[in-house]
Amino acid sequence: MGRAGPGRLASTLALGLALLLGGTACAGSLPDDGDGAVVTFVATRASGGDFQALVDRYNAANPDARVRYVALPAAADAQRVTLVQDLQARTGRYDVLYVDAVWTAEFAARGWLSPLDEDRFAGPEIVDAAAATARWDGRLYAAPWATGTGLLFYRSDLLDGPPQTWAELLDDCRVAEEHDMDCYAAQFMRYEGLTVAFMEAVASAGGEVVTPDGEVRVDSPEGREGLRFLVDAMADGHIPRAALTYNEDMTRLAFQRGDLLFMRNWAFAYPLMDDPGEESLVQGRFDAAPLPGPDGPGTGTLGGNNLGLSAYSDHKAEALRFIEFLQSEEVMRGWLEETSTPMAREALFTDPEILETRPYLAPLREALDQVRPRPVTPRYTDVTNAIQKHAYDAMTGEATVDEAVTDMQEELERAVRGT
Repeated sequence: MGRAGPGRLASTLALGLALLLGGTACAGSLPDDGDGAVVTFVATRASGGDFQALVDRYNAANPDARVRYVALPAAADAQRVTLVQDLQARTGRYDVLYVDAVWTAEFAARGWLSPLDEDRFAGPEIVDAAAATARWDGRLYAAPWATGTGLLFYRSDLLDGPPQTWAELLDDCRVAEEHDMDCYAAQFMRYEGLTVAFMEAVASAGGEVVTPDGEVRVDSPEGREGLRFLVDAMADGHIPRAALTYNEDMTRLAFQRGDLLFMRNWAFAYPLMDDPGEESLVQGRFDAAPLPGPDGPGTGTLGGNNLGLSAYSDHKAEALRFIEFLQSEEVMRGWLEETSTPMAREALFTDPEILETRPYLAPLREALDQVRPRPVTPRYTDVTNAIQKHAYDAMTGEATVDEAVTDMQEELERAVRGT
């Protein structure tokens, strides 16, 4: 959820493989059509949970409209290629689609998703920020399911509390020096993680990259301030050069080994690092908080996954029943307990039993009140590529902050227009 795939080379290989295979997906144990399977649910295998078990449970209770589960490849780019190829062909092979939150606008704008009823799938029990990722042009096109935003993980055994501002974070870097550690890292490899990190810095400074109505505004004092924070922190050594190669797991492993004082990452990292054993040197010695900003709490970037209904489905009523099942509190609670993935139901952020074992949900819910989505545009792939290119150039010293922001503005305007 919100976690980006591997670097450009791996993404290119995954795309080529998916195209070579014609978008073929791998399937679990499938009920055949003769047994009443009418709905096909297509989702990633890399979610950390067991979708086949959920489908089997649903089928046992709904023998009149059984569901088959088709597992997509683990790489996000390969998942998207598989879905796009099928939707472009209008085969109707897939009924319920498990989509990254940033794909929703593109799929809806292209007419690939059927609109959903707001009251049924995005009522007051659903986190507002999660529901925002499921809308396009004022209508709901997917059912919010998993959600989340970036958190600041910090060594609670070395600090009295988390920094509230960028200045406080940088001042705390002296503690890292005293303990022969690096100070701060996020996902600065040239991939989707860099888009997220850049957008969080700009939004925390009070700026926007692309407005909800499609206006590009990254070339602004706030855009420069956000990028300059990252560039200067790297130039000063507060962000290690190695972070230019970090994705989510590599950042988590660096923090888990005790190499970092601070880390920006998603909630998935918390239970992995807090698991007793030799693999985590920080178990019981860290905590999580909302991201800092220039003058106070910062602004995270929204991640997550939604459940879409294919516009080409011949089994819409049955598919909606299955989406309703997946979005039920019982199923979402079970998925949270199984995978530690933050889910889009408000009640799951305040349940005392859940918070006892997953305390990161409290600061995460606080952070969700300050989030911004990534640009909501049907041309998101071009937009994120432009952001990654110019932010990376600035952080590696290939361009100044002013050059990077100016060039990014121009390329984003072309991307949004589709020219």
